Amino acid sequence: MELVNITANKADAKQLGKWLKRDFPLAERTPFRILKSLAKKGKARFYFAKEGGKVLAYTVVHFFRGYTQVLYLAVMLSGRGKGTGGKVIPLIKSDVGGTLILEVEDIEKAANEEELTIRKRRIAFYNRLGFNLLDGCVLHIPGGALRPMSDGPVRGDLPDLWQSMYRELAGPFFGMFIRAGGK
Repeated sequence: MELVNITANKADAKQLGKWLKRDFPLAERTPFRILKSLAKKGKARFYFAKEGGKVLAYTVVHFFRGYTQVLYLAVMLSGRGKGTGGKVIPLIKSDVGGTLILEVEDIEKAANEEELTIRKRRIAFYNRLGFNLLDGCVLHIPGGALRPMSDGPVRGDLPDLWQSMYRELAGPFFGMFIRAGGK
């Protein structure tokens, strides 16, 4: 599998934008115009994970204060159940280096048992890839509550880091709805 940087490819980036709309709820999605603007400034990258020329997954990473946030990672139906997601994270790490950070849905806010099971499986998946939940920060967004994870050290005021990061991602107006706070 190879990770292909498609940031400068307008057709591929447009396709990625369509997939983001399909695969992620509106409340969890950064407006694509903001992602494209960040990419033009070198603060975001778009990738396809391909095998045999076929896209098996896609990801969007965001660079902020020396960290790389795995903002979106989705595995296509044809890549599921084959370890694709577990292969993509090391490829990202190899390409960008440094500490990777990401968020998962807070298990304490699960609406039902099925959702709780999915959230626990997602956290376990990232744990196997070397990520750990970071204490002292829950990100409250209009779509719910997120918990940060990292595969390395994260220094400083975690609530401030995540709040600032999401204000950059959500834009000045929507950023006012984002609150970061401890558990």
